Amino acid sequence: MRLRSWIVIAAVGMLGCASTAVPPSAVPVRGAELALVARAQMRLEAGEIGEGLQLLREAVALRPGDEELREELGLALASVGLTEQAVAELSALSRRSSSANAVLGMLLARSATSPQQMEKAIPLLRQGLTAVPEGEAARLMLAQALLQLGRGEEALEALQPLLSDQPRNPRFNLLAGSALRLAGRPQEAEEYLNRARQAGETRQPATAELIEALANDGKVAEAAQLMEEFLAREGTTLAGLSRLAMLWARAGERDKALAVVEEVLAKDPQQREALFLGALLNAGKGKIDVAEQYFRALLAADPEDADAAMGLARLLLDTRHLDESRQLLNGLWQRAINAGVQAAAIGLEIAQERATIELVDRRPEAAREWLDRLAGSSPSRRVLALWGEYFRLREEWRQGLAWLDSLGSEVAGEEARLAQSLRAEFLLALGEEAAAEALLAPLLAGSEEDVSSALGALQRRRRYLEVVQQARVARARLGEADSVQFALAAALERSGSWDEAVQEFRTLLQRQPNNAAALNYLGYMFADRSVHLDEALTMISRAVELEPTSGAYLDSLGWVYFRLGDLERAEKYLREAVRLEPHDATVHEHLGDLHARRGEREAAAAAYRQALTMRFEEDGQEERIRAKLAELEADAPR
Repeated sequence: MRLRSWIVIAAVGMLGCASTAVPPSAVPVRGAELALVARAQMRLEAGEIGEGLQLLREAVALRPGDEELREELGLALASVGLTEQAVAELSALSRRSSSANAVLGMLLARSATSPQQMEKAIPLLRQGLTAVPEGEAARLMLAQALLQLGRGEEALEALQPLLSDQPRNPRFNLLAGSALRLAGRPQEAEEYLNRARQAGETRQPATAELIEALANDGKVAEAAQLMEEFLAREGTTLAGLSRLAMLWARAGERDKALAVVEEVLAKDPQQREALFLGALLNAGKGKIDVAEQYFRALLAADPEDADAAMGLARLLLDTRHLDESRQLLNGLWQRAINAGVQAAAIGLEIAQERATIELVDRRPEAAREWLDRLAGSSPSRRVLALWGEYFRLREEWRQGLAWLDSLGSEVAGEEARLAQSLRAEFLLALGEEAAAEALLAPLLAGSEEDVSSALGALQRRRRYLEVVQQARVARARLGEADSVQFALAAALERSGSWDEAVQEFRTLLQRQPNNAAALNYLGYMFADRSVHLDEALTMISRAVELEPTSGAYLDSLGWVYFRLGDLERAEKYLREAVRLEPHDATVHEHLGDLHARRGEREAAAAAYRQALTMRFEEDGQEERIRAKLAELEADAPR
């Protein structure tokens, strides 16, 4: 009998893996069945598929309980491409040979449309690895199936015998590189993928895999360069250009990324990936209007685009269009409830943004319901910061300590550091100095991040002399620690050491010329004293360019224009600052000063009265504003 070997070789050939003939296996059939099988073989070899299969079915009908005959029929069905019938026939068998397991596993893997269906093929492929001659094809299919399931280490293990036999086979090298990349071993993957790129048949997929491996290895700029070369050689596609833009963005090359995004959108103005990335990039470059336009275009094309809705909500939050941001997030929250994912990552993300809106709007009671929805998950740094601001606004220091106690051992690493600094801050607010100092001491003796966290707790309690002292000690130990130097400079200014503060800020800016916070702080110091106003204007303008939605920076810009006597521009920026920071007493005081300079007494008085309803950022500010208001009222016509 030669039927089985012929069928198996045909099936393996259809699966894309060549094999060699082996001695045929014998099937224990008798009399009429033997004759039918022999005739079926001849018909199938002659290409008379229908007649050959019919003869096999007749043989099975004569001995319906003979599973070996049914297996022959199933293999024959597979050999001629009748996949569904073959799967049904082979799956119904209570026992199968390794050859049948191999073929059935390959058929299931090839037709799988979901991970669950692919999983069903895995054990069959493993059972078929010893089959001859189809074991090699089953091994190859097993490796491919495991790769599709993201199981890189297992795929690599399955490939090893193939690689040992054919170490230069480009297809095997491609699969090995893919497996290593999935297994988190990108450097090893590069060697195999570069080898696979040398063959024309695997050049394209190997290059695509190598790009991903380089990106995973942190070599994002190199990956982007390779992608650029690949597109230039093979031809550009919108998908390829979108991937290139993403790589340049990840590499920090925003201008290059934006140029590619614009190229994509010129070809297809509705291309989703390009619009989304363009929105993010433009927002990062301060082009808020363009970013908003892109997000709105995405939502116009698909109102159910959750990523676009979240992106626009965040942009509106940054620009303090809080009502529309609330509306978008409320819609996302309702969709999360409908989908039953409000406790999943997306639900927690929405709740964080909603809590942020209410805290920015100084509505801690409204924020609380959203903060409570974050319970049950390990608190992130942002969640800790939100709760910290909630207790700060409420001045509920004891409750804050109790909440921190409730976290137990849930926090570690960076989150543990923030929790410790919050605890110290709350204890300082309660006057429990010794307990606070015990918490701050290990932070002040730690890394730059530890020290900055401790100094932040002291700053928020306006203990500026302590900040100066501790920052100097830390800098002597740590050397150039930029965040510590910023804290030192700010505390020197707040504690009255103006000249020394200026020097510290200048030194910091020599190292970090684009440090927006330092540019704004020093520029505002100059503007507030009406000195070096041209330099102040340059510095603050750069800070606003870097962070165009910062109300504090826009206030500084308005203030320097006020000092320069350009009241029209001063009003423009001060009004925008008031819109962005409606709860900032300093911003309202500055707007009051502008109105007073113009002789607009009622508007000035209204601004001062508004400022008096808010918290004061500096000592003596309340008395100063009251004095200005009293002067206005005294000079008012009777």
